[in-house]
Amino acid sequence: MSKCSKYIEQIYLHPKVTELISKIQPLELQDDIRQEMAMALLTIDCKKIIRLNKENNLIPYTLKMIWYMGTSSNTEFYKKFKKKDFYDAYELKSMYSENTIPDYKVNLAKNILTNKIDKGPNDAHEAIIFNKYLEFNSSIKVANYFKIPKSHVYDVIKKTKAELKKAINNSL
Repeated sequence: MSKCSKYIEQIYLHPKVTELISKIQPLELQDDIRQEMAMALLTIDCKKIIRLNKENNLIPYTLKMIWYMGTSSNTEFYKKFKKKDFYDAYELKSMYSENTIPDYKVNLAKNILTNKIDKGPNDAHEAIIFNKYLEFNSSIKVANYFKIPKSHVYDVIKKTKAELKKAINNSL
């Protein structure tokens, strides 16, 4: 056990630290931020921790560090814990969102893409690329899947989107 571990242990259980951590939302992250705080303090040079403690600045230093971890979007804590939770919540919200595309627009788009396949090889090519884009939701993944240039995929997707928007808007 290092000389500094006693200081870190005191900080870990300090009432001001507990009070600040209790303000972090969501509640599930409170234990995680406490652990990350301890890990961050363990990486600091022991002489600096002793100096901060002698100057009575160790608690304010730790509180500031916790505050940055809990509120900043460019810390390791955010990248490990909060960012994932944010994206999970966003996906969940979008799944249950009432802003879904009306069925008649979806059916119209499906009919247009089906008709493109029957028209000829160029239109079929565009419909196949666009359908794969809908599956992957990434033009780069589509280009890698078909082993074709990314710029071509991007152009086809852009053209097909414009055609679908025009057809849907004209049907209103």
